[in-house]
Amino acid sequence: MFVQLICRDRSPKEIEELYQIIGAICEREGIQAEERGDAVEILVCPQGKILVTEEDRDVTLTANTRHAGAGFHAFCVDIFKDIEEEQPGKYELIDDLEYANDEDFHRLHHVYENELDYIRNLILTDPDFRRKNYLYDETYFLPKAEEDEILTSRGPLSKKEFQSMELHDLMDYFYVWNDWDRDARFYRNAALTLLAKEGVGEYTVMNDATIKTANEICDYLEIAHEKDPALPLPVDTYFLLINLLGREDRLKDCPKMAGPAVQYRSRDVYHLFADCQVVAPGAAERSFDPVTNSVNLMAPYKEEGEWSWLIQASKDDHILTDKAQVMDQEPHMEEGGMLWMDDWEEDGFAVVEAVIRKDEDHLYIHAIANSDKYVPYLKDCIRQSGFVPQR
Repeated sequence: MFVQLICRDRSPKEIEELYQIIGAICEREGIQAEERGDAVEILVCPQGKILVTEEDRDVTLTANTRHAGAGFHAFCVDIFKDIEEEQPGKYELIDDLEYANDEDFHRLHHVYENELDYIRNLILTDPDFRRKNYLYDETYFLPKAEEDEILTSRGPLSKKEFQSMELHDLMDYFYVWNDWDRDARFYRNAALTLLAKEGVGEYTVMNDATIKTANEICDYLEIAHEKDPALPLPVDTYFLLINLLGREDRLKDCPKMAGPAVQYRSRDVYHLFADCQVVAPGAAERSFDPVTNSVNLMAPYKEEGEWSWLIQASKDDHILTDKAQVMDQEPHMEEGGMLWMDDWEEDGFAVVEAVIRKDEDHLYIHAIANSDKYVPYLKDCIRQSGFVPQR
């Protein structure tokens, strides 16, 4: 589920013209393009983006369409063909689903149904696969599931309901774009996916990124309601967001969707880095320190300057204040591996440090809090942390 357009042997002037064409297409389609380092990302929907890169005299547009759905795959092929028509030159269009050859959307839709059937079977039969990222195109966290539930962007399903649901009905639980057009269902799915993947609930106005995401969610829901006023939407969640953001209510008389919208980042999740997973709130502010090769997770907050605790995790033991002291503690066997943990107070701060060992791998954790009342919670997070299960 992959589409790529290689624009070969372009002069600098032709490359500049190519970006102008891409910009015009983005404006026509109402989608956003952002520069990210040496690449440009075209953000079509929460599960679908097109990456534009340059190498020598070639410009390449690439899209992984596995998570967004059949509509996104067809959209990529269509705009890639538009580019071919707009600028003469040598092109190579690669489409592993061969939609570019027959443009048969009905057949393409069945390909995604078959893929979902395959994924469903893996989820039901392989516990390790169920603990991996089968939901999202890109994410630095994994939501935590209960034993008898299957997580989806529209919320958890019981195993029985998940197993018996018709594939056509299940599509909206896993993909954003399931029809040809970007209709009301597309915008509702986009909002629900973004809520599940990036929604932080009460911490919505924590920083610029969370505010931007919340506004995008509201935009999606308002467009969905404009396109189909009878379509049920997560009205209660929308009201929470507009009250926090100070937006006008544009979902008047909108029917409520059955069940609440899910926001995994408002709960504890597994934060991923390397082959490790660290349990902390999904809304925790995340940063990476290249000097200590560590991921840093700071407690979420509602007001700027509010600070309570920080978890630092690394595969480098230099982050520990006193490794020997931690290793002198009585080890315990946890799900993540063998655990050594110690805590103490230093300069008015509570400190918790730990070593998790699984086979020959080690994960080191240093946590600090402004009060010892957070120590039990930090210890509980550490006990649930460890290494990503390998198939």
